[in-house]
Amino acid sequence: MKFSIDHPFWVRVSIALFLPVMLQTGPLLAQPTLPLIKANSTQVRIKDGYVIREGIWTVSPQLKPDTYTALEPFTNKTITFYTDIDSIAFSVKPGHQYAFNILLHGKDTCLTQIVVGNAPNGLTTTAQAELPLPTEQLAMDFVVFRDYLKNEHPGLYRYQPKEKIDKLLDSCLLSIDRPLTSSEFAKKILFSISHIQDGHTGTTFTGALVRRYQESTKLFPIDLYFAGDKAFIVCSNSGQVEVGSELLSINNRSITSIKHELFSYLPSDGSIQTKKIHTLNNGAFPFLYKWIIGHGDSLAIDYKPSDQPVRSATIGAELVKNFTCTFDRRASTGKLLDLSFPRPNVALMTITTFDEPRLSNANLDFRAFLRSSFAELNKTKPATLILALRNNAGGLDEYGALLYSYLAEGPFNYFTSVESTHKKSTEAENHLLKRQLVQESTFKGDVYILINGLSFSTTAEFCAITRSHGRARFIGEETGGGYYGNTSGQLLKIELPHSKLNVLIPRFKYVNAVKPILYPDRGILPDYEIIPTVNDLLTKRDVQLQYCLDLLQKK
Repeated sequence: MKFSIDHPFWVRVSIALFLPVMLQTGPLLAQPTLPLIKANSTQVRIKDGYVIREGIWTVSPQLKPDTYTALEPFTNKTITFYTDIDSIAFSVKPGHQYAFNILLHGKDTCLTQIVVGNAPNGLTTTAQAELPLPTEQLAMDFVVFRDYLKNEHPGLYRYQPKEKIDKLLDSCLLSIDRPLTSSEFAKKILFSISHIQDGHTGTTFTGALVRRYQESTKLFPIDLYFAGDKAFIVCSNSGQVEVGSELLSINNRSITSIKHELFSYLPSDGSIQTKKIHTLNNGAFPFLYKWIIGHGDSLAIDYKPSDQPVRSATIGAELVKNFTCTFDRRASTGKLLDLSFPRPNVALMTITTFDEPRLSNANLDFRAFLRSSFAELNKTKPATLILALRNNAGGLDEYGALLYSYLAEGPFNYFTSVESTHKKSTEAENHLLKRQLVQESTFKGDVYILINGLSFSTTAEFCAITRSHGRARFIGEETGGGYYGNTSGQLLKIELPHSKLNVLIPRFKYVNAVKPILYPDRGILPDYEIIPTVNDLLTKRDVQLQYCLDLLQKK
């Protein structure tokens, strides 16, 4: 997928006079010809960043200039003047001035100036993040977030009807009824994102929060592995709790209830749960539990060692830097691309990513890997190809289509449509909308694909096409990406003005060229669901691959 940062949607005004004139030195009247807008009324509406101001400004030809002072905070933002018949917008910066003329009734020229103050020197962003922000500012931030979603997110109503999403956003806005810190406010943003059910929508704020928690916040010192509705202890920092035990409750609250609440703050496509489970399993639980639910310096737990009665214990929360144990879940060889032959007549192709920068940094050429690998398969002619796509979070769309062209039994369609909120892409703009051709060296044997909840984005697109054409059988867990497509591509990154949260909104809605299925809000469901047990994890047994190999041996 490609990523970019775009300008706010409200900068697009209906006039050509757009470039700001910055007045930094010299008298105002000595400047070159200024932009001009027209008005038949003296009343002007102003949008200052995210605040709409009405009834506070009138056109005054007698003032030379008539100066508008921008609202605080003094940051990079857009200020727009709306007359009854025209408008003009300026992308402003702190410490600058901007001038233009308003022509009133076609005869009176009103020189107008926008003055933006200097940004104050003060607390650092990290320090500010923990100061409560006024309710009004937080509500304003949420309105900005909501408006961006409605104007720029083409998949906003993909899984839920408009009425339900609008009601959700309105409810979250109304729930902002007291001052909150940025980290508290972020929970409302993530709650909304989770219920939109789009796995590519998110925020970078949590990364900064995680770093701060790692430095100064005491967290739950136990590493957990979630399998279904149960959680198991795979590492205990204190060593007082037996590894492999099932964790039943924390502070008298069941682990099922805790997991359900945390899931309400984790994004995923549709109703897919596997991606959320993998998020918790990859070490996020201590951070999320502290942030979302909260706890003190000690925690009471109930747990059950294997084949033994339930036990209780009180454990102390600890700083992350003092954690002596984190469980390594990586079971792969570490190779991003690999072709091997685990058994006679069976080939195993591992593709850990479709991400071009990641492959390039590893000095790998994806196209060359496919050419050489499938040439080798055509030479050795194994009966079965096992394609391991677990933990592959995606990358370039064309890599997914290219991979399928080596498996397809004939020409195929990949996407039926690609669109933003503003336009639909044409075949000339996206060649994956065209009919795709197969490779000369296609693999004609049986195909089995290993998948899990981290098989996402491009990986899920490829799996959906493969499933729709009946070209493979799937082993493992439901993919993290939706069967019918996703909303991804370029990312619009916005910074909310007061809380300073960065929100990422995908710009393109992709619809896969697939046959209908029974569950439109799900991913690619495995033909053979194989979920590793805690013992499989602790002993590093690859039970999904082993199941596939055993299945082939029985044929």
